[in-house]
Amino acid sequence: MYGTWFITRVVLLCVSLNCSLSVKILRRDVLRLREEWSGADRLLPRLRLHSVLHQQDVCVRVRLCVRPLLENETLKIDFSDSETSDSYTLLVWKQNSVLWRVTGDDLHFQPHKARILTHEMNRTSHQTFWILKYGCFPVRFGSTVTVSVYNDRELLLIRQSLTVTHTDYEASVSVDDHDDKLTDDEDPVPKARVTVDEHHKRFTVRLDTDRMVKISLCYKHSYRECEVFHFQKIDPAVNQTVNLSFPHLVPCVCVQLWFTSLDARRVTHCPLKERILPHAGEILSSSSARVLGSVLHWDPLCRDDQSDVSVSLCWRIGMQNSDCVPAPNATLYGTKLKYNVSAVDEHPQMCVKFSLNGSQRVFCPFESESRCDWSVTVVPGSLHLHVFLTSNIAASFAAQLCVRDKDTCASRGHVVSRQLDGGAAEMSLRFPFLSAGLCVQVWRLDLHGRRIICPDFTHRRWGLVIGTSLTLLTLLTLLVFIIRWLIRRSTSVWPGADRRPVLLVCSSNGSPHVSAVCSLASGLQGALCMDVRLAQWMQCHPQSSLAQLGPVPWLYGQCRAVQKAGGLVLIAWSPDAHRAYLRWRNSEGKAKFSAVEEEEEEEEEEAEEEECMEKPIEMSCITAPVFNAALSCLWMGIRSDGYARGFRLVSFQNNNNNTFIPKRLRCVRKYCLPKDLSSLIQDLTGSNTRWRCLPRLLSKALSFFVSRQLAPTLAAKLPVPTDSPKLVPGFSRKVTSGTKRKTWRQKKRKSKVVTSCLSRKGSWTKKTAPEPINS
Repeated sequence: MYGTWFITRVVLLCVSLNCSLSVKILRRDVLRLREEWSGADRLLPRLRLHSVLHQQDVCVRVRLCVRPLLENETLKIDFSDSETSDSYTLLVWKQNSVLWRVTGDDLHFQPHKARILTHEMNRTSHQTFWILKYGCFPVRFGSTVTVSVYNDRELLLIRQSLTVTHTDYEASVSVDDHDDKLTDDEDPVPKARVTVDEHHKRFTVRLDTDRMVKISLCYKHSYRECEVFHFQKIDPAVNQTVNLSFPHLVPCVCVQLWFTSLDARRVTHCPLKERILPHAGEILSSSSARVLGSVLHWDPLCRDDQSDVSVSLCWRIGMQNSDCVPAPNATLYGTKLKYNVSAVDEHPQMCVKFSLNGSQRVFCPFESESRCDWSVTVVPGSLHLHVFLTSNIAASFAAQLCVRDKDTCASRGHVVSRQLDGGAAEMSLRFPFLSAGLCVQVWRLDLHGRRIICPDFTHRRWGLVIGTSLTLLTLLTLLVFIIRWLIRRSTSVWPGADRRPVLLVCSSNGSPHVSAVCSLASGLQGALCMDVRLAQWMQCHPQSSLAQLGPVPWLYGQCRAVQKAGGLVLIAWSPDAHRAYLRWRNSEGKAKFSAVEEEEEEEEEEAEEEECMEKPIEMSCITAPVFNAALSCLWMGIRSDGYARGFRLVSFQNNNNNTFIPKRLRCVRKYCLPKDLSSLIQDLTGSNTRWRCLPRLLSKALSFFVSRQLAPTLAAKLPVPTDSPKLVPGFSRKVTSGTKRKTWRQKKRKSKVVTSCLSRKGSWTKKTAPEPINS
């Protein structure tokens, strides 16, 4: 009745229908779409995968939460199975209504229309989203299923994988419309309060539920799922509070909680999102950077953070990235965490410094020197730095000195440039002085970034120190020789043939007095190499002219010779010398005094003559004539020039209380030894250096040191004063014993003495008569 062709078509149609139904029943290609409203903290998109057992077969369900599609907007969901290498694509698009279809290697279903179910009770919320549920894809045990979601521009929105095991699938349930009847009461989220401790990097979560809760730490990005880096289960019956430590203090670290039921909704808390973290938190320390081609990619944990990051080039001097000196005018600009480095000097020590709110992080992404087309070497020279350049291409180079201070290098001097057509070249930079932080910055004019080379001046610094030390030592040695030469020149009057003679005259036969005079003569002759003439020495001399000529002629001859040679006559005064002077004045010198002078000493003469009668003096046959002759010469000098040039009086300190200088002799310069020993030596040696400053200064210094050497020896020879009463001349007794008032007559006589002493020659003015020498 029917033809063979018709029967064949019917059979093929039935077979294809059965295959189609079996595949559809096996795949359960059902897409359900529900529209809901929620608060602004709803995380979109969200993807959940779970396996179910359907008619002894295992399949995977997909639950996707996304924002609603716009007109002519497409959503693409790719499904792949690692075990069977099967791949399918679910396309969802909107054209007046929502359409969907499934395509694969051997399947191509026609488009189906999806009905949008709404949930009325959440209309008051301001965020709308869709819940897409598709079930299900057949898989095998042990398979790893990967589902990827793309938008219409082929941008990946979210991706998730699931490994199917024997314990992961649900019991056989119907995949009918029971999922469309779920409400918020049937899909609740855990209630909890989250606080943060920024100092210890810790979240404290206090749960308000009695059901088992899953909790995780994750990094939240816009329009993507939280990237989980920590997960655990919490039983509120055991512990209501849990502490979660996180590694980095960044705004996008969050806490996510959900119940343990399959495909349960999750709630996310991000307490750091709105906080102002100190020094930008750890955004820079938790980030990374890499160079791909000519683009620098900066990858922070919080990619959606819009903080104003400053990026610049710097040169790493040591092995530590923190020791990086910034280059001037080397700021990098870019968008979307990408920076163009095509015009950067890509040397391994050229680094990139990221700065944000006072925090800094240095990355050195240029790993190999194979990208560098040129190299530089700096060699220190004598007040020059030689810069040797080598380049494989033609380019212009520049160099300049800089002084490094911590993390900066301040430019100094002029910029030296050089055009190089390939090969090698040299530039020389002159520096005025050697500095510890002296460096050279070299750069290519067509590239960003500067290389900073700091030569090692250690060996040169040691050479400079050694050279300076040798120079100072040479100058010091030369200075010592010059000073010695000046000292010898200034003291040439002491030794040699031109030394000045000194005539010493004793005034007493007392052994302490004679011992002190001999000690003084020995010191002047030994330390100063002076020609000292003393009657006591000549008396013991085997060829002495004193015995041949007699004391008086010898004394007159010596005075004349010493004064002619520019020397000095030193009369050693003692208590006996005063009585000897009075007797000399009465016997030989009275006729030499004028009437005025006799009247001035009338009162003193009576007291002193009385004392002379009380205690007669005893002098040897040498001392008395020599002393009387010396007084005659002294008196002739006083009468001639007013102050007896060439004569000096010397007294010894321990006898000072019993030593009285007559008024007629007070115009003569006196020395109290050893106190005035330095002045005496200066007068004996310094007359030729009066108008030369340096020799005079050296002479004074030497006089001081020589006096320090002679003073102990001289002091040891001085007599020790006793507690017995001593005879004091009459004039002194009158001053010290009676009243201390000075009568008008005494003052007048004293004034006359001074006036007479000052006016004897007419050339001696304003010279005050000295007082008696006191200890």
